[in-house]
Amino acid sequence: MPSTSPWAGWLNAEIYDAFVEEFGIYRALNRRLAALADVASARRVLDLACGAGATALACLEKMPARSELLGVDGSEAMVGMARSRVRDPRARFRVAAASDLERVLSGPFDRAVCNAAFWQFPDPRAVLAAVARVLTPGGLFVFNVPAERLADEDAPVTPFQVALARAIEERSGIPFPTPEPLDPRRLTSGLGEAGFELLRRDRLAYSAHQVELMELMSIPAMIRRLAPELSEGERETALADARRRTDPEQRVTVPWVYWVTRLGAERRGGRPAQSHLGRPK
Repeated sequence: MPSTSPWAGWLNAEIYDAFVEEFGIYRALNRRLAALADVASARRVLDLACGAGATALACLEKMPARSELLGVDGSEAMVGMARSRVRDPRARFRVAAASDLERVLSGPFDRAVCNAAFWQFPDPRAVLAAVARVLTPGGLFVFNVPAERLADEDAPVTPFQVALARAIEERSGIPFPTPEPLDPRRLTSGLGEAGFELLRRDRLAYSAHQVELMELMSIPAMIRRLAPELSEGERETALADARRRTDPEQRVTVPWVYWVTRLGAERRGGRPAQSHLGRPK
């Protein structure tokens, strides 16, 4: 069955992997993610929406020698890239939607992490319930969200973002849509329904040259989310126009917010955890 993931296809995987290798944003995000999830004391770690393996590598660097990591992603190409990139014998990778974890793995895990993807899931509550079903009670689930996507967070708008929105408007003929921000109260409520307790929110302000944002938008899945009504060629010309209108060397700050949560002993999101350490199927 063809993948329904917006990140499907080798072009997405290859450009994304090259971006992660060249620029620092995902390394910074993953380092903070691994620290907040305390993977140094983990036995089994679930890497949700694992992409090309950058989060797995950051976690494996800190994880104990006798531990396991399972990366799951809805894109077969991303999983293939992760398998070629991550050679650590502690790691395995599977193709599955985030809301369909039990199809490809068995629990319990004592940590679950998700870098730079949670806000993209079509049904976050279904994902939370799926994670709760494979996480051991007391286990940590840590994910992050761009501050600009949260209703109660301040986030600067960069010149490149403004230029790209205008370039897309010029080609589509319609006002550039402002994504509806996530309501933290609803997110907290969804966590509670799945049996999670919010321990803390942690903010990371990532600083970089604006060229990093420009190159991030060269990933087909990223620019397609902003301009689904445009053709591939129109998206490319809009991106080129936005590049010309802004300074790639200008310093910008992109803040992210981490949610550190713990699954309670009475899990409301699914059945009780298995009592043995199962192996990925």
